[in-house]
Amino acid sequence: MSLESVSILKRIREGLGSIHREIKIYFTPEVDPRQWVFLVGCYNSGTTLLAELLSRHPEISSLPTEGHFLTNEFIKDYEIGIPRMWAEREEVFRLTENDDGPDAERIKREWRMRLDLSKPVFLEKSPPNTPRVRWLQKHFKPARFIAIVRNGYAVTEGIHRKADPKDRPESWSIDMCARQWRRSYELLHEDEQYLEHLLWVKYEDLARDTENELNRICDFMEISHFEKFDQDSSFRIHERDESIRDLNDESIKRLTCDELAIINEVAGDYLIRFGYEILD
Repeated sequence: MSLESVSILKRIREGLGSIHREIKIYFTPEVDPRQWVFLVGCYNSGTTLLAELLSRHPEISSLPTEGHFLTNEFIKDYEIGIPRMWAEREEVFRLTENDDGPDAERIKREWRMRLDLSKPVFLEKSPPNTPRVRWLQKHFKPARFIAIVRNGYAVTEGIHRKADPKDRPESWSIDMCARQWRRSYELLHEDEQYLEHLLWVKYEDLARDTENELNRICDFMEISHFEKFDQDSSFRIHERDESIRDLNDESIKRLTCDELAIINEVAGDYLIRFGYEILD
């Protein structure tokens, strides 16, 4: 078979696959859970850890990955060259109840195909959803939001280390990473007055006293507590099996004095606002 024939067959298969997907989405009924719960916050702040923990609750069904990966309705940060850095193109991601925005009903159908419909609470976590919580509240009813916060020094270092912008020989600069952390929570504070149900959670509290913090979240969602929780058990987080522990010190030790000074200049007031010690 010639290379041209192989290429034609490949395009045919891709086209048939797209048609099959569209038919499946079209005939998927609308979903109507008891509540939608959106886990938001800055990148590298513990959203994956918290989503993994909450997904073990018998009343919660969570998506297998970040919800924005499972639909073409949302713009992906990495697709437009800004992985882990939506604040650099905030106008692309920002949505409020006054915006038409994406097709919410299609998103629900796409997510429905990945959820356990026998459970009453649907959990979604995507850091890029942070600037569109007001839009989500309007279109996903009833909605609750859990905002997780982590030490800005550790988050800045993590974004700087993990992001992989394709058009730069190195990662995002420290000041850009610090702005991403700060802007994530500036917007949440601005939008808090519009949200009917918002709970703030600190990564450090979750790592220190996991069971009590999870049960506080259960109270917020009005579901039963976790019966028993093994703090020392391993969890699959970012392709690694680890027990729950505070990793802030490991990240902060990687920062230089100059980098600490940059973070203080960009986000020092927000570090203080959340009760984090300023490091010189």
